[in-house]
Amino acid sequence: MITAKDADFHTPANADFRWCETRPFMFNVPEANISGTCYTVTRPVLGVCMSDVTIFDRISQVWEHQLYVDNQQHLPCPKSLLDYTLPNGLSVRAIKPTEHYAIRYEGIDDTLLDFEFEAIMAPYDMNDPDTNPLARARHDSGWNDAFGGHYEQAGRVRGTASIRGREYRLDTVEVIDRSWGPRAERDNGAAVWLHANFGEGLVMHALFSFDPAHAREFGALITGFVLEDGKVYGAVSIAGRGERAGLLPMGTELLITDVRGKSFLLTGSAVNSGPWAPYPSLVYATSMMRWNCDGRVGHGIHQNVVSRAYMTRHREKMQAG
Repeated sequence: MITAKDADFHTPANADFRWCETRPFMFNVPEANISGTCYTVTRPVLGVCMSDVTIFDRISQVWEHQLYVDNQQHLPCPKSLLDYTLPNGLSVRAIKPTEHYAIRYEGIDDTLLDFEFEAIMAPYDMNDPDTNPLARARHDSGWNDAFGGHYEQAGRVRGTASIRGREYRLDTVEVIDRSWGPRAERDNGAAVWLHANFGEGLVMHALFSFDPAHAREFGALITGFVLEDGKVYGAVSIAGRGERAGLLPMGTELLITDVRGKSFLLTGSAVNSGPWAPYPSLVYATSMMRWNCDGRVGHGIHQNVVSRAYMTRHREKMQAG
């Protein structure tokens, strides 16, 4: 079970340099095909963090073709995750830990982000069997240690974004996550992380394995949920496949079934897409999708997360598409 104390560092006294804690916040402007993330990866034992602000607005195989990129490694690690400001201009303040956050980023090239995230559900703890029906039987995904602590949470994002001098209003439902644990920088397992948002009345999230060098079909579900009309239902299975341009998600078909036995068929097409590497040993092939579910149209992120070790090990098959 996630509590307010999980909003801050969990660093054990005997933790080594691999201890890692993450803190991402996402925002989107669907009508402009814009999606963005303010992502911080901390290494508190080493006293450093990485902070990345990337804003996507097109489909490209090149990270730097996107609307805005500010990736800074080896910044001083904050003393607390409850209220911090980094040298890159990112500030995060927990108004109510795990529930309500204020995010501000003063960047370059006339770029300023100022928004709040306010949860519309309790954190969904992937490791708690009382929350995640798959927690007890979960197979090793290559992420178990890194996800020793991990949750997802849907919330309302409201605020403003000035990106290269152009103003946008932010008012969407998004899904964020947070992780803590010892995270190596080699050979993490491949996974798909995605969510589909149709307003506060229907939000879906799924994290599942996949083997992109050998199959278009998706693998086993690791964790996920359906938030419908204010109630959260744990996901128990998924089935589907994805179409890719290289590693980039272009089209997705996913059937997600929850503990009620209720199934939802999602189909989605990318409206922006590109490679992203906030965590250097991995490639996050990230797309904002326009989702359809039984006539409802929504948006959300589909990420194919693959280690560089996997990609080079299977380079012939990966390059063949």
